[in-house]
Amino acid sequence: MLGIKIVPLLVSSQKVVMNEKSVDKKLVIELFVISAASLYFELAMIRWLSSEIRIFAYFKNIPLMACLFGLGLGMAMSRSKRDLFKWFPVGLCILIAIICVAGHTIGNPYFDLTHVTFINPLENYLIGNFGDGKTHTEIVYRVIFFMKGLTVLVGVFYLIVWTFSGLGQKIGQLFEKFDSLKAYSINVFASLAGILLFTIVSYCSLTPPVWLLIGILPMFAFYRKPRQIGALVGALVIAFALNMPNVRWSPYYRISVTDAMLDADGSYPAFKYGSNINVNYDTIEGAYDNRPEVLAKLSPKQKAKTADYYDTPYIALGDKPRSVLVLAAGTGNDVAAALRHGADDVDCVEIDPYIANLGKEIHPENPYNDPRVHIIVDDARAYLRRCQKHYDLIVFAYLDSHSAFSSMSSIRLDNYVYTRECFHDASRLLKPKGVMSVIFYYLTWWQLARIYHSVEQGYGGQPLGVYSASDNGPTLLVGPGVDPVAVKASGLKMFDLADAAKSFNFDINEWKDVNATTDDWPYVFLRSPGVTWNYAFGLFFTLILGFGLVRKAFGSFTSNVSGRLMFFLGAAFMLIETKSVTQMGLLAGTTWVVNSCVISGVLLMILAANLIQIKYRFKNLNILFGLLFVSIIANYFFDLNILNGMPTMMSIATGSLILSSPLLFAAMIFAISFSRVADPSKALGMNLLGTLVGGAFEYLSMMLGVKALNLIALILYGLAFHYARKLNSMPPESRLEAMGENAEAAVKTEGDAGDA
Repeated sequence: MLGIKIVPLLVSSQKVVMNEKSVDKKLVIELFVISAASLYFELAMIRWLSSEIRIFAYFKNIPLMACLFGLGLGMAMSRSKRDLFKWFPVGLCILIAIICVAGHTIGNPYFDLTHVTFINPLENYLIGNFGDGKTHTEIVYRVIFFMKGLTVLVGVFYLIVWTFSGLGQKIGQLFEKFDSLKAYSINVFASLAGILLFTIVSYCSLTPPVWLLIGILPMFAFYRKPRQIGALVGALVIAFALNMPNVRWSPYYRISVTDAMLDADGSYPAFKYGSNINVNYDTIEGAYDNRPEVLAKLSPKQKAKTADYYDTPYIALGDKPRSVLVLAAGTGNDVAAALRHGADDVDCVEIDPYIANLGKEIHPENPYNDPRVHIIVDDARAYLRRCQKHYDLIVFAYLDSHSAFSSMSSIRLDNYVYTRECFHDASRLLKPKGVMSVIFYYLTWWQLARIYHSVEQGYGGQPLGVYSASDNGPTLLVGPGVDPVAVKASGLKMFDLADAAKSFNFDINEWKDVNATTDDWPYVFLRSPGVTWNYAFGLFFTLILGFGLVRKAFGSFTSNVSGRLMFFLGAAFMLIETKSVTQMGLLAGTTWVVNSCVISGVLLMILAANLIQIKYRFKNLNILFGLLFVSIIANYFFDLNILNGMPTMMSIATGSLILSSPLLFAAMIFAISFSRVADPSKALGMNLLGTLVGGAFEYLSMMLGVKALNLIALILYGLAFHYARKLNSMPPESRLEAMGENAEAAVKTEGDAGDA
């Protein structure tokens, strides 16, 4: 129905003779359904894949790039005699089989797909086994795991490319039936529908087999042959048959719960300490019973295995805090600790509503049912920016998201919480005798150094480190209420840099050289600014192997002026969109709702630009390029922190206007340029190929910072401007040749529109 309703809107504003191509409602519906399906499957595959094969959670824009690459190649081959669309069911079935089998291979060191990796987990904060590389045996072991991880990464990349090329070819064929801007408008409108559908699926916490069922049902209308129907049914059978029971899906994670057992110790029987929460197969939190009367029943050996670090700030401070803010409250362990130590007002922020509800359901101390507790479902950084309340104690709990907040970004959900600007935001919410408590699960010394420096620079004072009674930690304490003498008198072990240097075998000067994280460079888990050779190697293989495919699919279109214009417009737009989504997450929060709204807003902006161009047929690109360049430069120099003093809605509205302004001008430039192309399917394919390269350039933010993406985009748009002017200045006959097949008809159409 949506596809039918959009036709009058598009047709009524169209004044261009479409070369006798009639607008068939059936074709509109087909284009709408395939376009919506491509976006829906893209989002579903990215999320499902990153949950089951963990390496894709840390290279999350790799599957996005694969989807765009596949769609672009397919569009370029819209006139090919080779039918790629018929192979989509087969590719989807194989892809689903790999994803579903991955979780059943855990435990086998050579076939485990879930925890496969090709980079050192200790240096990049990943989960996986890579060896230390100190002996010949370990070096061989590391090479084996490197090749295995790289094979999985590149193999799955090109499987996705092959699968989505079928959808791209079908979209390209349908594009041939319409005016280019009409087809693109339907495509964008359908993409909005695909996002909305997957947002509803996520909100309802449905399982992946149900995601797949919803996506596949409309596809049966396009396939009639038994082999194709069998592949679609086979994908569903595999998904439902291999779906693990007792697994829950929140909008962010794959969640399973297991008992947290303490082994028997002599006359002390085994004890159920609580529950472990497995997030995407990794046990990163739990719901534990730390009540003194319960722990008193345990042996010293059993007590040593409990999570006593939740009590550390209260022991160190002498049970003084009465009003407490807990960031990343999870299932409620930090909240329970605050209540045990006498807090009478506890605000707890948790980004995932499902995790908070799970805490209500299974936590043995029931902290979330206490009337002193107030649950706030929000992004921690966004809450700090908006909050006007002051606290005795602000607890930065173990924030370890294990998830990127957007498929277009390599930044994780928790990255903006560990920046010096965030610690500064938190410090302004402290009471005159308030304290910040920061604990971080570090694997190497430089990760601890980074958090230490970020806290120190954000607050403006040196933190005091203290270990728990069982030597867990250290917990970093900073604020006007920290009394070093009283903390030392608590009996807890104090953090000493010289001892840490000796234990971890590093030089104190190396500690000083570790850079703090900032809002512009929020990469907590990178040792230093730069793109490591491991990342670069993976990107190189995923891109270079496709060069032959590109040349074969696009032919001479890759070298003509029109093709290059489309390519650079795509690469630059991807960078601007990535940066805008990232910074909007900083401004409004990194929740999945905000992310969906931002991406939907971008698509609405593109749709609006298309409809404006359909009606008014603007030709002058110079003014729009000028406005675009000015807006990009303004974005580079714009500091989001100047919005902190504004009311919340005004701050978000002002920031959104500034951050999104380049996208509006870029969308209008693309609409004008795309309306002039003679081969819309190849043009859009080249544009998508450009977004693939733009996605690879996004990794440069690890070296240069997020704002630097503006400068890279400025260069790319400068190249696009060069080719736009070159195309416009060509003599008519040369311009026809540069625009490719059917160019004469396209130029005539444009001329007719100008006369009208």
